[in-house]
Amino acid sequence: MGVVVIAVLLVAYVGICYRYADTLSRVKRHAIEKPPTLVAPTHEDVSFTTSDGLVLKGWWFTAPRFRDRAVVFVHGKDQDRIDSSFDPAPNARLLLGDGYDVLLFDLRGHGESQGLRWGLGKGEALDVAAAVDLAARKAALPRSRVALIAESMGAGSALMALGQVPDVGPMVLDSAYETARAVVDEDAPAISGLPAFFTPGMVLMARLAFGIDIDGVRPIDEVRAQPQRAFLLIQCTADTTVREHHGVDLKAASADPQTQLWLVPGCEHVKAYPTHPAEWDAHVTSFLEGQLGP
Repeated sequence: MGVVVIAVLLVAYVGICYRYADTLSRVKRHAIEKPPTLVAPTHEDVSFTTSDGLVLKGWWFTAPRFRDRAVVFVHGKDQDRIDSSFDPAPNARLLLGDGYDVLLFDLRGHGESQGLRWGLGKGEALDVAAAVDLAARKAALPRSRVALIAESMGAGSALMALGQVPDVGPMVLDSAYETARAVVDEDAPAISGLPAFFTPGMVLMARLAFGIDIDGVRPIDEVRAQPQRAFLLIQCTADTTVREHHGVDLKAASADPQTQLWLVPGCEHVKAYPTHPAEWDAHVTSFLEGQLGP
């Protein structure tokens, strides 16, 4: 009888973990509602394909002058190219005026891009790499002149993309996480409403059923692997999604003395720009100019 009870409990545990892994790994796709004219009067619709065969969609904006650099914005989970926490429209306008060509695009499963699930940066790294390559081709520049500005999952994905595009230009990372497993362990009970002992089962089901290797997403290792690269890390101190220690640990992992960590007091997840827009712009533009030249 005891064996039967154990078997029933095990089946129930696996079933619950599978259900929640299935639900939580699906993207909440939203239609794109904001127009590209929020950035500039003219743009080009672009489509490009990742190395694993997904077609991604985006908007390309050509700078009216200078044009010796480009920037790719990378949004977070359940958002899209123009509607995300750090509000890409005004920041894209600002950088266009500074001579950056700009690419806004939808990660897999988001906006108008193909895909169903998110992988905390594993598959999304391929999206970022493909976007960087597209921007370099469109702007006729080396990848070292293409900057990345990324938030949350997009920031983790940008770091993971360094394996494919190690020569990409400067990186601005707002609310990046050191490992996907750390975020899952810290956040999964609150998001799922289940006790913490279900988290390992959900992680296992995500890998076995949906091919999402959470333990393989370790942005902090990519930081350590590029000791010659400077990063701008932005982290809110009251963030309850990607906690403050992630920014601190990523900064400590960087060997480049030019790496910066801007700890923003009191704000929640990816709220540095909404709460301190002028300071956010100043930090970002100053860092990019320091890396790319004025």
